[in-house]
Amino acid sequence: MPLMLTPDELNPKMTLYYGVNQGNRLLLPAGKSLTGSDIASLRSACRDQMIYILDPTLDESVEFQDDRRDRDVARAAKKQLLQALTGVRSKFAAQLSLKEMDLRGVHEAVADVVEYIRTNSVAAAVLTEGRDPSHYLAEHSSNVFYLALVLGNAIRGYVQRARADAVSKSSRIPTPPLNLTPLALAALFQDVSLWPMEHLYRSCAPLTAEQREMVREHPDASAEMLPAGIPDLTIEAVRMHHENVDGSGYPYGLVGDEISLFAKILRICDAFDAATAVRIHARPKSPVRVLAEMTLGCYSRLYDPQLLKVFSHLVQPYPIGAKVKLSVGGYGVVVRHNKKDPFRPIIIIAFDEHGERIRKQDYIGPFDLAQTAEIQIQSFRGEDVSDLYNNETQANEPLVLNEFSTLFDSAYP
Repeated sequence: MPLMLTPDELNPKMTLYYGVNQGNRLLLPAGKSLTGSDIASLRSACRDQMIYILDPTLDESVEFQDDRRDRDVARAAKKQLLQALTGVRSKFAAQLSLKEMDLRGVHEAVADVVEYIRTNSVAAAVLTEGRDPSHYLAEHSSNVFYLALVLGNAIRGYVQRARADAVSKSSRIPTPPLNLTPLALAALFQDVSLWPMEHLYRSCAPLTAEQREMVREHPDASAEMLPAGIPDLTIEAVRMHHENVDGSGYPYGLVGDEISLFAKILRICDAFDAATAVRIHARPKSPVRVLAEMTLGCYSRLYDPQLLKVFSHLVQPYPIGAKVKLSVGGYGVVVRHNKKDPFRPIIIIAFDEHGERIRKQDYIGPFDLAQTAEIQIQSFRGEDVSDLYNNETQANEPLVLNEFSTLFDSAYP
């Protein structure tokens, strides 16, 4: 399995485990032995991207959890969705309306991806590196689509049991399976009314009062733009996808069970992807910090708690092969995810306090950080995350939701 490194940690002759992409463009192929000029290019073009490097020594020392299948599923699903979305967006740009479009082909493509993800369930949701900030909405839609379906599949059994319990025991009518196609379509079209405003994602200027009002109205506006034949559950989810369970969302300020299940799923996935998005004018928040803010901090009261708990175990913040700095000195490498506590994975210590490789016979582990209270992760990807491991939770801190000033802020928290 690969070792994840920042561009600054790369050295010549290291071999790429995965290819390096920027959006849909391949910069360097898998198996490439890096040169000095390759590394210089990566440090310039991919400063916030993690690079996957072949590491035979670690492979010989420990058995890593194999996440290649999870990555293949994510890659295949996103590729299919981006193709479908590109066709819709080109037609939309020509006539600025979806009402008269024949979306049967898109509906079929979406149903195919829904079935693909259903039959290829994943252990952990994977968002690929190398996102392109110049095409934010297309990538955002495909990411939310993928995350929503992974979360939807994870709760499918729970929903089925809840439905069955609601049916009278004397009834012999079978409970229909949970159909995730309406959820997928909602993820695809939830922001359709923002498409003409996509240039604002590439601007650092604050939104005007008029633009903020348009953003606040976009859930309704997007729902009104959907053509005939779109499922009612899709329209409902699009209208509600910015509602918070505590009533602080928009446009209606709905509370708890007033919000549809699919809208609650979209709210979580939409917020997470927006918060971790690559921006042209600012560095993205790390998945580690965003997931902690959503699940452990005061933002947690905005989202459905049961869905959030499932989501936190699907979106593992420390990928397999991640190199993390430890509180005791030295660096560990993530060997396996921890299904009970995503912030405390199973690691092996293979590097000293300077990040240099120690002798193979001196490796420590693998061991479970959840069972080793005196060792905590101090930083990852150059970001200090030690504050996330304080015993005192931040969940009870007062929550102040300021008026958003950018399109990114309108989705997160």
